[in-house]
Amino acid sequence: MWVGEEKVRIDMVLDRFSGRVRVLVVVCCILLAVAAVIVTIGFTQQVQVRKQLLQTELKVTAAQIAGKVNGDGLLSLQPGDEGSPLYLSFARTIYEARINNTHISNAYIMRVDNGTITYVIDDFYLTHGLDSSVARIGDPTTEDQPVLMAALTGPQSSPDIYTSKWGSFLSGYAPVRDSNGTVVGILGVDETADFVNQYEYANVFNLVEVT
Repeated sequence: MWVGEEKVRIDMVLDRFSGRVRVLVVVCCILLAVAAVIVTIGFTQQVQVRKQLLQTELKVTAAQIAGKVNGDGLLSLQPGDEGSPLYLSFARTIYEARINNTHISNAYIMRVDNGTITYVIDDFYLTHGLDSSVARIGDPTTEDQPVLMAALTGPQSSPDIYTSKWGSFLSGYAPVRDSNGTVVGILGVDETADFVNQYEYANVFNLVEVT
């Protein structure tokens, strides 16, 4: 008789213990889920902050380089003028202005021809000649069209990484003016998608400023 009562008592204790374990497991699972959500939100926010830093840097850099360019004669350049003294003068100006910025892979100038935005100067010409990596005078742009039109009035940046026939980039743009202050073109600078992704995701919780 006593043995039976003791067994019942032990079973009750075990039931209460197992019930507490189940509650503890449920609570732990909830805490882990909440922690995962918090980490995900924090990660996403940090990535977005880093992207905004890059976009700001691109706009500032584009404006700085554009400020070094005198756009006189830009509208006179025609297909086939690559390598001309005027073309080389523009190409050297933007190349020398961007070469020490290790984040920037390329600089170029575009203009609006009959409503179409086309390339005029590509600083890659100085190092690559007219190979397939170089935009030629009159080549139309197909990416960032609304942003490029907005860049006629002030610095802009790509909203996201885009892909063109030359690769995948995040870019900054700024207006190019002639000696009278008239906007005659748009200067563009690129950061490669590889650099952007590396910067956005590397040490994402140790946010540092682009310098």
